[in-house]
Amino acid sequence: MTTSAASSREVQFEPKTIQPTDEQLAIQTATDRTIIVEANAGAAKTTTLALRMAESWRRGTSPDLFLALTYTKPACDALKGALAKIGVPHNVVNRFRIQTFEDFCVQLLDEILGAQVPVYAQDEQLRPFVWQAVKRVEENESERWRSELVMPSLGDSGMVEEFLKVGTWLKGTMRDTLERGDSAVSPDYAAAIGVEYTQLRIFLAYERIRRRENADRPLFRGPLDATYDLARLLYEDESVQGLGAWPFSTRVLVVDEMHDLNQAMFRVLQELLNTTSSYFCGVGDFDQVLHEATGADARFMGNTIEDCTRRSVRRYPLTHSYRFGRSLATKAGRIAEKPYSTQSPHDTKLLLDGYDTGEDCAKLVVDTAKAWQATPKARMNELAILLRHSYQTVPIENALLESGMPYTMAGFDSYLTRPEVLFVRGLLAVATDSIGSVADDRTREKVMEALFFFSGSRIEVKGREHESQEALLADAIRSVTAAPGFLTHFFENQVLRTAEPTMRRRLEVSVKIAREQSGPDLLRHILQALNMEALVKEVYVSRQRRQDALGNLEGLRRAAMKFNTALDYFHSLNDAEQKQRQLKKTASLVIASVVSVKGLEFDHVVMPYLAHGEFPAPTASDREEQNMFYVGITRARRFLTMFASTDRPSRFVQKMGYTSSARSAA
Repeated sequence: MTTSAASSREVQFEPKTIQPTDEQLAIQTATDRTIIVEANAGAAKTTTLALRMAESWRRGTSPDLFLALTYTKPACDALKGALAKIGVPHNVVNRFRIQTFEDFCVQLLDEILGAQVPVYAQDEQLRPFVWQAVKRVEENESERWRSELVMPSLGDSGMVEEFLKVGTWLKGTMRDTLERGDSAVSPDYAAAIGVEYTQLRIFLAYERIRRRENADRPLFRGPLDATYDLARLLYEDESVQGLGAWPFSTRVLVVDEMHDLNQAMFRVLQELLNTTSSYFCGVGDFDQVLHEATGADARFMGNTIEDCTRRSVRRYPLTHSYRFGRSLATKAGRIAEKPYSTQSPHDTKLLLDGYDTGEDCAKLVVDTAKAWQATPKARMNELAILLRHSYQTVPIENALLESGMPYTMAGFDSYLTRPEVLFVRGLLAVATDSIGSVADDRTREKVMEALFFFSGSRIEVKGREHESQEALLADAIRSVTAAPGFLTHFFENQVLRTAEPTMRRRLEVSVKIAREQSGPDLLRHILQALNMEALVKEVYVSRQRRQDALGNLEGLRRAAMKFNTALDYFHSLNDAEQKQRQLKKTASLVIASVVSVKGLEFDHVVMPYLAHGEFPAPTASDREEQNMFYVGITRARRFLTMFASTDRPSRFVQKMGYTSSARSAA
């Protein structure tokens, strides 16, 4: 449906820093009760949403009556930033209720229950409950189709990863909730909803455990479980009148990243649309769906609202990109397989260069950063290095630290504070008896947590046998943080004493090597003594997380070759962390995951490691990887620099129209 003059009115909010386009003005002043904005990358979706909110505020709607929902926390921050940028006072911005769907659902459910439910965000925390569910299915004597079950062997981490993926998809799509009805849980039914029968049986057992046999208060929640739990509650009980915390008074309801809605999120949105007299505006881009694994589907930007609510929808376009110029618009169009229009006053310069090794690529990245730093009027926080995998930060961070160039992280922690690296740092601290040189208290705590996580040890304190390991570990951490000299005693009397015999020997040998050996291969010998490849496989559920961990450790090993002793290297790691903390207080470039910068933009975007098997990642869907690449390249305003492998370039490079990864500029 197209816009008309009758659907708009005179502007009341005049933004301070931008001149809205005709398309933006039409959306800002539209009188329609329910609108969906279909936008292209760089067309200022979030800014337009902010204009719509500011207009309603200026016309007298209290900020307390707004509700803005997004998929990610960075999107929340981007919307707040857009509101401030166009001139909405900070005290007003802070009064707007801007949340992720998940945080909104957590807050609502916790208010209903009158208590907080523990949230387990890591697959490793969920693994024990998966195996409990497996055991339940195995021991179910009333199982009718036992011959159809293909039960996993104990310890099969691949099974846990696959189960959690299937479970996340089932919850996001709500296929079982919507389609089972009176149907029996049978192999035919499982096939009809797109899952294997064994997976479905384990999923149902897992959910009974998580929800404590359908008790009011769950035992725990995993990622996105609050949205699923609330949506399920809404499907089971059509009335929300008993939900005292439900935001009935909402007058302006907006959704950013609408293309990433899944069925569970949409059910919550549907209820909000049906139970409030709010004006609604949703914005999205069909080509930016990044969360298919959680059931994201751009169809919710289609006719679904009209089909499921009592509302008619008017659609508005944001056609032109104002972020990037024609050169990038052409390349983005080839990736998205549709033409892109741009009315940017500037062009975007594209550069493609090739690299042979990971270290070569890191050097090219740092050389680019140095050149940008030397560019007149260039701001360092307008340079973003976008990566597909966390382990790719290691050589880049090392090179930046060596050059004294400040950086901040988005979507990733610095590799210096990742668990497997902290585990090695903890063993070096024990070997050198110098945990005190770790200046940051939180890092000391994480070192202790990593020692216990990887060693599988337990804390045993006489008289406190009934206390949880979490409480005992918290006390131990406080003790070592307050008295660093206590670490070695604690390591010997708690970590080693309670570790399994094989693990105990690994730890003892690795510490002995660190104390007695020297030379450039020191860390390699320590990692071999620990059998880190096997240990990483044992403790981490996700194949990608294992790959990241091994990549982090390999980068650590390479960096260690410059040092002669464990003490020298341990101090260098501590110094590097302190240096990174101090440097990032100044204007810093950004090292980020592509997902974390969706909705943001930078003058200069650098995308390294464009290689087959890296980007696109082999474990993700082709469509989602393509959308992610599209999101990455379209964050750039004036410069996009790409580094592709010379012998195995990413197919996205070729799809953009480049014939090779040799140096090319546009």
